[in-house]
Amino acid sequence: MTFFSPEFVLLFLLFFVIYWAAKNFVSMQKLLILFASYAFICANSLYFALVLFGFTCAVFVCGKYLQEHGKLVRLLEQSQKFSKDLANNTKNNTQNNSQSAEIISYKNKFAPTSNLALGVIIGFCVLFLCFFKYYDFFYGVFAGFFEFFGLSLFESVAFPLGVSYYTFMSITYLLAMYRGQCERCDDFISLACFLAFFPSIVMGPISRASDEKGLRALLPQFNEPKNFSCGDEIFTLALFACVKLLVISSLLSPYVNNIFSSVYSSSSSASEILLAILLYGVVLYANFSGFIDMSRALALALGFELAQNFAMPYAARNIREFWQRWHITLTTFITRYIYIPLGGSAKGFTRTQINVLIAFGLSGIWHGAEWNFLIWGLLHGVGLVIFNAYKALALPQLNYYVSLILTYIFVSFAWIFFANDFDNSLVILKGLFAALAAGNFGQQTALVVLLLVGVCLYHKCAGFFDFCVHMLSCMPILLKALVLGLVFSVIIAIMPSGIPSFIYASF
Repeated sequence: MTFFSPEFVLLFLLFFVIYWAAKNFVSMQKLLILFASYAFICANSLYFALVLFGFTCAVFVCGKYLQEHGKLVRLLEQSQKFSKDLANNTKNNTQNNSQSAEIISYKNKFAPTSNLALGVIIGFCVLFLCFFKYYDFFYGVFAGFFEFFGLSLFESVAFPLGVSYYTFMSITYLLAMYRGQCERCDDFISLACFLAFFPSIVMGPISRASDEKGLRALLPQFNEPKNFSCGDEIFTLALFACVKLLVISSLLSPYVNNIFSSVYSSSSSASEILLAILLYGVVLYANFSGFIDMSRALALALGFELAQNFAMPYAARNIREFWQRWHITLTTFITRYIYIPLGGSAKGFTRTQINVLIAFGLSGIWHGAEWNFLIWGLLHGVGLVIFNAYKALALPQLNYYVSLILTYIFVSFAWIFFANDFDNSLVILKGLFAALAAGNFGQQTALVVLLLVGVCLYHKCAGFFDFCVHMLSCMPILLKALVLGLVFSVIIAIMPSGIPSFIYASF
């Protein structure tokens, strides 16, 4: 069941009415969300729901354990500070100094144990994700070893719905519990809703358990009274989602797939292959951000605010800016929990670039245990290292439009390894260079140029979403209904048949 299936639309409308009928009962709304979320997961597979429930129980128990340890660590730190202040302000401070020394000694013994417990529990979450994500890879590596000893393994394990997202979200929850940032929402129902929330479990974004750097946390929202006050924004998000998914992605995807497939028969021209390479990023962005827009619209309809995951990524002038605009919640997570713990940019230029490569390499591997994903991640890492070196050398800044085009072309060619396995990626690149060497330029050169012109003009669309929201807010309700009905009718008329699939679902 997807967000665009007729069954989901009808069930959501029914749920919407029941949910807002319980507006004055926050606890009842939480239970309704929990029921709806697990019903949505069970509609895909009961097995997925059981995996998530078992994981949620384990995270809840671990979170309570870390919460108590965190309280004690903070209490010891406060006692240490108080003892020091008291000793400094007291003339006869021998006894106070002794007490302070005892507190410091106990803290030095206890804190490493707490940090070890935190590391082990987070390690459990990571291993939980790796088991499902990389089981096929490790099975292929170790199957012979187990067969030698007469042991048998499952040939494959089903990849649970949303496991990557709710695993990352659980890590933010465990850290927030340890730091004492979830004291008003540390109950089991809130955690279960947080990890299973149906608008975001399939495609994200990666929500947080506590507020950080301007990002509003999702977890506390389950315990807050709700108001329905964003109708125009909801309709605009749904409209953008339909245009991106049902029109742009659905119409362009077959062309890109056909060109990539025809490379094997050497029948594609250089301009056809290049156009397909440059269009794949458009298809992926329209698909991914379209589903995110619909996710945010559904959440808003229930009174929740999800984090923005895209900010016009193809208006980026360099690879750093691209990752500040693309899959923002994943970028933030990797920066916060991988790049910064490695040392970030605090240990010199060379170490910073090594940390960048490690972070992007792990980002690539997160998408899959295959060479093409590692290469894709490292390509972005190398691109950012080159950009950092360019800035460090204080070389002249490139023209604005040249920067836009170079960034878009670099990202597009990197997408080749994201969209195809290693062997097929090489075939596509060889097909492009072979066509160029043979002078087979084809008839699509003008379309390639037109696409690059569109990239240059894309930044002009900044603010278009807010403009649409404002226009809807200014319309009388009857005119608004007429306009929305007309636009949705046009979308349905020009969209191809079938319900679009989520490209990122396997990640």
